[in-house]
Amino acid sequence: MENDDDIMAQVFAAFCEEQAEHRAAIASLLLEMEQHPDHPDDRALVDQLFRAAHSLKGSARAAGLPGIERIAHAIEDLFAALRQRRLRVTPALCDPVYAALDVIGVLVDRAIAHHPPDDALIETTVHRLRAVLAQPPSEQELAERTEGAAIPGDETPVVSAGLAVPPGVGEVTTVRLAIEVLDTLLNDVGELMTGVMRIRAQARRIQDLSGMSAPWKRLWRQVRPLVAQYQARSDAFHPVVHHLDIRPITPERSGDGLQQRDLQQLAGALTRAAALIDEIDQQLTACARDLAADQSMLSAVTDRLHLQIRRARMLPLRTIFQPLRLVARDVSRSAGKPVDLFFDDGGAEADRQVLDTLREVLTHLLRNAIDHGIEEATVRQHRGKPERGAVRLNATVDGDWLTIEVADDGAGLDDEAIRRRALELGLLTATDLERLTPTDIANLIFLPGFSTRTTASHLSGRGVGLDIVHSHIERMQGRIQVHSAPGAGCRFVLSVPVSLTSAHGLLVKLGQHTCAVPLESIQRIVAVQPGDVRVLEGRTVVLVDGRPVVLVHLADLMEAGDGMGSFSRGGERRPALLLGSGSERQVACLVDGVVGEQELVVHRLPFPIRRVQFIAAAAILPDGAIAPILDTVDIVRVASGAQRLPAPATPDVNQERRIPQILVVDDSLTTRMLEKNILEAAGYQVHLATDGVEALDVLQRLSTNGGCDLVISDIDMPRLNGFELTEKLRAGERFKHLPVVLVTSLDAPEHRERGVTVGADAYIVKRAFDQQTLLDTIARLI
Repeated sequence: MENDDDIMAQVFAAFCEEQAEHRAAIASLLLEMEQHPDHPDDRALVDQLFRAAHSLKGSARAAGLPGIERIAHAIEDLFAALRQRRLRVTPALCDPVYAALDVIGVLVDRAIAHHPPDDALIETTVHRLRAVLAQPPSEQELAERTEGAAIPGDETPVVSAGLAVPPGVGEVTTVRLAIEVLDTLLNDVGELMTGVMRIRAQARRIQDLSGMSAPWKRLWRQVRPLVAQYQARSDAFHPVVHHLDIRPITPERSGDGLQQRDLQQLAGALTRAAALIDEIDQQLTACARDLAADQSMLSAVTDRLHLQIRRARMLPLRTIFQPLRLVARDVSRSAGKPVDLFFDDGGAEADRQVLDTLREVLTHLLRNAIDHGIEEATVRQHRGKPERGAVRLNATVDGDWLTIEVADDGAGLDDEAIRRRALELGLLTATDLERLTPTDIANLIFLPGFSTRTTASHLSGRGVGLDIVHSHIERMQGRIQVHSAPGAGCRFVLSVPVSLTSAHGLLVKLGQHTCAVPLESIQRIVAVQPGDVRVLEGRTVVLVDGRPVVLVHLADLMEAGDGMGSFSRGGERRPALLLGSGSERQVACLVDGVVGEQELVVHRLPFPIRRVQFIAAAAILPDGAIAPILDTVDIVRVASGAQRLPAPATPDVNQERRIPQILVVDDSLTTRMLEKNILEAAGYQVHLATDGVEALDVLQRLSTNGGCDLVISDIDMPRLNGFELTEKLRAGERFKHLPVVLVTSLDAPEHRERGVTVGADAYIVKRAFDQQTLLDTIARLI
């Protein structure tokens, strides 16, 4: 029998799923009313808002979360006032509601992590919501109240096209499954698909065995008449004399040293062997035929099962399109540019893992389109454009690929500004720029740290966003293209697989290890010999089509080889994979051998090894061996920025300066990845830890390998928080002077004072988080 704790755990798990749906519904409905004040279904929309808030309040109460219940109750009161026409949908009402929805998300995350609720944050949120309700109505609102009747209550059925399910449609036969269940099923199907590949290989082996009898059959067809003829002559011309109880006696011939009796036995043995081989061949052929049929049936069932589980993991693209409306609203207001956002998802669906990544990608592109692309209203009027800018997101699905287009009607890319910035940053020379095509010039915007803005704003200008976009798309084995028309707008086209559960890879040898490289990441394979290798500006390069490309031995980079990355065997040509995209993002990676192409069933790495440098996932090969699937984005980043690269046997490579090492400590995966991307784009080597205990272990390891230059830590973490970590570092001699930066959401004066007391060198509040502030702080401390 389940106890109370088990029941509450189930209720809490259900609430975590439902609250996300209620929050998304409230945000979408409220934004619809804000953008369309004269919406024909405003009465139905307000009804749905009220019910969503009411359901959120009730489920929070059932889950034992009084803080969230209070916030939901305050939101419900605001929507009740909307129903009674005591309030109108205005930005003054919407802003605190949107903020409250975000706060609920934060409180849910804290509850999941078993952290206590932030009472101060709850009080502040409720106070802001109550303040909206307490504001006196304007004269216009008073006049409108007298003109319109109150909106009917819950007794009126809600019917709104596309927004509510009409009553009487019938019961929906669906069940709710945790994503972990689908992930487990998907892994099991992956094991099954690997087994199918092994059976297919065994079927091919049996077919090969059955074919091995063909040479014997040809030989037997040639000698069988001779054997039959000899046996016939032997029986006719050499009678056998039988004696009682005595074995047959045949005359013997000794001309060639071979007895007649032995020849007869040899002929009989050949005849029996031929019959036996023929029977074995028939059995092998039948076995191969049956095994091929079983394999075909099992493969079809496995493929159907895999497809169904993939479909169960699919979510409509509109689930990430709708929240982007809020992003567009906030960026539009912050930039002071009126913008309309248009969606056409084309009914597309994609795997949840793909959508999670696309959400961040599209957020960056949308912010970039509004802040960089759309002109100021006065400029647009001067150019004969509508005062309100337009950004369009269109999606289509073609087979296993999803294509999303993000287009704006702004000013387009400034090619001359991109050229000047590339020269200023020293990325290219004037001669290089003359050789680049317009497409190559446009692709420069994806380089780390590249921005045509001379000053950074709170929205953009640091050269991080598009670099993150490009990296995420490449990690999904996708492609991104940019098309610009000066004065008419800019268009980004993303192509990504709808699912990341399978892939095609090239198996390569790195020392004694076999690894898989996604085929989509390989531009080409080139043969490199010692005479092709050069040293250019302290780096080992190889000439590819007359252009120098950084050369690195992949086994040495991954520490999977024997340290003999240079050409140790004279004159031998070695295969090298050309990885990356664009002239500035390519590296040539030497490998010890190419095994061949292989269809891969992708297995995501489990916690706690989910993020290992250079490793994206793993695959089980048909022979049962496990092959890591390489993260080519990591490889290209590290190889192109490596300070020491494998050199040829003779020339010396100049020693470069050491890359500063930074340790990021945070129990939030999202925060860790955000800070890691920011710091790596700025040229730092980043190490990660999930709490203070793990951070101490990482620091001990780094101390024996060059050391760590700075620690960035959250405060509220399990096991050992940021304050306690700082105290431990200051208590020992080894890390007594190691710079520590605390980045946290705790902004009360007592928290800041404690940060100073324990010895932190800087204290940055996440609510006021600014990337440039963080980078400037690090530059000052290192």
